[in-house]
Amino acid sequence: MSDQRNILLTLSYDGSAFSGWQRLGDAQRTVQASLEASLSSLLGETVNVIGAGRTDAGVHAEGQAANFRLASAIELPELLAKLAGILPPDLKVLAAREALPTFHARFRAVAKTYAYRLHDGPTADPHPGKRAYHVTHRLDETRLQQAAALFTGIRNFRAFTTVKADSRNFLRELTEVRLERKANLLDIFFTADGFLNRQARAMAALLAEIGQDRQPVKAVSRALESGERAGLPGPLAAYGLRLVSVAYRETDFLGPVVLAAPAVLTVTPSSQV
Repeated sequence: MSDQRNILLTLSYDGSAFSGWQRLGDAQRTVQASLEASLSSLLGETVNVIGAGRTDAGVHAEGQAANFRLASAIELPELLAKLAGILPPDLKVLAAREALPTFHARFRAVAKTYAYRLHDGPTADPHPGKRAYHVTHRLDETRLQQAAALFTGIRNFRAFTTVKADSRNFLRELTEVRLERKANLLDIFFTADGFLNRQARAMAALLAEIGQDRQPVKAVSRALESGERAGLPGPLAAYGLRLVSVAYRETDFLGPVVLAAPAVLTVTPSSQV
C-alpha cells in the first residue's frame, strides 16, 4: 500500500438511472460500481473507490468526492481525459488531486452541502431534467427563513432520520441553511459537518410544509427538542436532492487540483417531476 498513490476525484452524476452510490451485490447499477469498473478497465488493476457520501437511489450530485489507490504512474490530466471517454454519459469526473496516503474521502470531510429543489409554479415543472419536487402552493419565504434558522448549530437530528442508532447520538452541526430562488424554482442549501440517512430530505419536507403554512414555524424546534417524528411529514422524494460539494482541509493534499475538460452531463428525464 505504501507505494500506491491516493487520488481524490470530484464527480457529478444524474442519479435517475442509478440505484444509489453504494456497490450492491445483486448487479444493480450504482455509481460506485460504474466508476470502479471504468477505472479498473482503464488502469488494468482492481480499483476500490471510497465515496464521501452514500447517496440514495435517485439522488444526484454536482460535487461528490471519492478517493482510490492505484499503482499506475499515469499523470492526472491523462487519467481524466481517458476516463471521460469510457464513463457512462450520466456520470462525469470533474477534477482529480493527489492526496496523502492516509486520506479517506468520507472520514476526512469537514463539511458537506446538499441542496433540495422545490418547484412552486402553477403547474408541475414542464422541463425534464429540472429534478425538482413540485409543491401546490407558493412558498412563503419569510416563514421558510425563520424556520431554517432554527436548524443551525449543534442539534440532535433524531427526528429527521430513519436510522435507529448513531455513534454520535444523532448530533450534527448545521452551519448554514440558505434559500436561493430562480423564477419558480427554490433551492434549499444545507451545509453541515455530516448528515444522517435521509436527513436533508426530511428537513426539506418540513420546510416545504411550513412554507405552505401547513405546519407552524415552531415545528422545527419541537422536533429537535423531542427527537420524535410524530406529526412530521415523510422525507421528500430523492429526485429533488443533490450533493453539491464536499470540503476538506488543504493539508490533506500533495498537489493542486487538476480540472477535467468541460463535459455535458446527460440528464435522464423523469416522469416524477
